[in-house]
Amino acid sequence: MRIDKTKLNTLLRSGLNPDIKTRKQLAAYLGLDPTSLTRWFATRDRLGNPRYPVVPDRHVTKILKLFNLTAEALSLTEEQFRQHCFDLSLQYSKGQDKLAEKSAFRLEQVAQRTLTIENYASKKTSKLPLLIGITLIVFFLAWFTINRNNLAHWFSDATSSKTTSNDNECWLGFASSLGDYAQDDEADPCHYSKLLHNAITELKAENNSPQRAESSVGFGASQNYIIFLSEQLDQRRISNKITLNIELGKSALHSKNYVAAQQYFHTANELLLANNKENRQLSAEISAYQSKVKAAIN
Repeated sequence: MRIDKTKLNTLLRSGLNPDIKTRKQLAAYLGLDPTSLTRWFATRDRLGNPRYPVVPDRHVTKILKLFNLTAEALSLTEEQFRQHCFDLSLQYSKGQDKLAEKSAFRLEQVAQRTLTIENYASKKTSKLPLLIGITLIVFFLAWFTINRNNLAHWFSDATSSKTTSNDNECWLGFASSLGDYAQDDEADPCHYSKLLHNAITELKAENNSPQRAESSVGFGASQNYIIFLSEQLDQRRISNKITLNIELGKSALHSKNYVAAQQYFHTANELLLANNKENRQLSAEISAYQSKVKAAIN
């Protein structure tokens, strides 16, 4: 069992003992002068006689104990000894980390328990908010009962005026002179399908009662306006059909149903070609999926 210069340096660098990383620190733990450690690795003693540069045997046991090593480890080669020391150091570091985590977790639990106990101890049940709430509810019910008729009349007037205002905005806001609105809101009272329905209803009423048509000059359903709404709805239905066939084709392609996917993409392409509006991006997307289907079939 010998500790030469290389193995001693390996011990100091391994971190097996975080408090001993230099020869000076090791000398302090051994109760020696730092120069003594330098003389251990001299090739000649004080008298000039040749000596083997190793740690004296009387200090080997102490050093092994300081670094928590067994004597068998000294029989390893330098590379094996180095690997062994650093493996032990890594295990030691992991163990210390786990201990630190457990300690932090334990402190956190203690803090939570303390907060819970303090909150529970400081919590006071008070009936004052409940009494205030009940009193407010009683006053509100009494006020509502007294003024119920006035409120009903007010809401009725507000609703009727709001409906009239929205109708006027619908008829004026979607005139063809203002352009084409690509986005729509199903909850919007000015939705194209609602407008078309109202316009046709108004046109029927005007045709059945000519005298009424003369009295509704600013609100009449003109022929150009109805055609405009119908064209917009037709265009939207075609766009929805194209999108639907593309998405159905994607689903069939994902399910490896290539025949169905091919048919869906073909239908989408035919609808797109028949459409009055050119969409190069959508056409390129359909062509790309058709190529994927052909490659999968082949």
